[in-house]
Amino acid sequence: MLPSSQRNYPGQSRVAIYHLLCIISGAWCSQVVVPKRVSAVLGKNVTLECRVEVGTNLTLTQSSWERRLPSGSATVAVYNPQFGTSIPPEYINRLYFRSPSSHDATIVLENVGFSDIGIYTCKVATFPLGNTQASTTVNVLVEPKVYVSAGSTALIDGGNETVVAICIAERARPTAEVSWESNLFGKSEVQLFDDVNGTTSTQVRYIWQPTRHVQGHELTCVVRHPALQSDFRIPYQLNVQFAPDIKVVGYDGDWYVGRENVQMTCKANANPPAHHFRWIRLDSEMPEGVEIINSTLLFLRPLQRNDSGVYRCEVANDINLRSRDVRILVHDQSQAERSSSITVAGAVMGAVLALFLIAVFIIVILTARKAPPAAFTDKVIDLPPTHKPPPPYSERAPAVPLGVHASQVAWLCQTRRGECRFERTDRQRPPPARPVLPTARGTAQQRSRLEWVCHQSGSDRVYINHREHYV
Repeated sequence: MLPSSQRNYPGQSRVAIYHLLCIISGAWCSQVVVPKRVSAVLGKNVTLECRVEVGTNLTLTQSSWERRLPSGSATVAVYNPQFGTSIPPEYINRLYFRSPSSHDATIVLENVGFSDIGIYTCKVATFPLGNTQASTTVNVLVEPKVYVSAGSTALIDGGNETVVAICIAERARPTAEVSWESNLFGKSEVQLFDDVNGTTSTQVRYIWQPTRHVQGHELTCVVRHPALQSDFRIPYQLNVQFAPDIKVVGYDGDWYVGRENVQMTCKANANPPAHHFRWIRLDSEMPEGVEIINSTLLFLRPLQRNDSGVYRCEVANDINLRSRDVRILVHDQSQAERSSSITVAGAVMGAVLALFLIAVFIIVILTARKAPPAAFTDKVIDLPPTHKPPPPYSERAPAVPLGVHASQVAWLCQTRRGECRFERTDRQRPPPARPVLPTARGTAQQRSRLEWVCHQSGSDRVYINHREHYV
């Protein structure tokens, strides 16, 4: 707070003139310095400072404190260098000068209440200058009472949004600033309530949807207020209730006939803690020689083949009942023995396969050495009886031009069939090599080019391509 001083003269111009005169005259001035405002906490002590600066040519005759009331001014403390201090009866038990002197008129007021709110003036009387004074305003702060309470309903895992906790700053003056610090994705709701003597109560509710994964985490209520020297912080630990989370330990997958000292234990994480454990077998009756101790299923004898089956562990708390199934398989041998057997069988099979491959390799080599060299005649293809080789290339008719019409081919075939019948009756007469049609020269030329279509060679054959195919 910035110190201020003022003369008891009306108007700021007179104050400025007085300070200017003090600067000029120096030794003939006195000054009273007090804070402009003082905040007192209800029920605690407050210090009203008053520093007196008196010139060398002045003499302090008296310093005092007065309080401004609706009925007028009332003196609350007086210090005289010659006669000492004087305190009125109404303040004698809770007001005193801290260190009275000609330079210090500071007083301490104990157990401050709302009735102490007001304006206080420090006056200094000097000779021969007279009185100098300065005033300060006392304001009473009410420190809030801070506490945290749980919501009205229990926090259940998977439930709806609910009030997790409430942070309350009660009867503060001025109103306290209240907030929640958390890494959860909740929200805050602020409510204000006016109380007596100008105080205000603040409530901040934290709303969140509970989940078991944050069980044991903390929220922090933070309160800020002028009456507090620092932020007031209150942690609150979450208590989320959830059904048992079950885990079965003890079965390692290597249970075999004859194994001893085996057991399964049902472990549960629950809030509130689990109070009910039960072991049952689903596929048949529980075998003989098995004992249930709390959450442990204990085999008192060596394992047997019929111990294989499905076992269930049931756990319950005040929230719900949960279970966990375990399928047990008892082998004839241990896992180490089974691994050894597999290794031996693999080695035997590998050796047999290697011997087989070596035998095949030897047989192939010996057979190749005894076999005679292959002759060219071995590759002659035995054709079907109906197959006859095509005539020599020089005796084949030329190919049909692409532009010849199919009707011309059919007419020529009929003509050739007639010639074929004639050859059968008279074989001594050779057929004409190239029959010529009694038409124009162009028609005779086309006929000569179509002679390849029909040919007598024991039966009719039509050559489709004289270079590659024949029928």
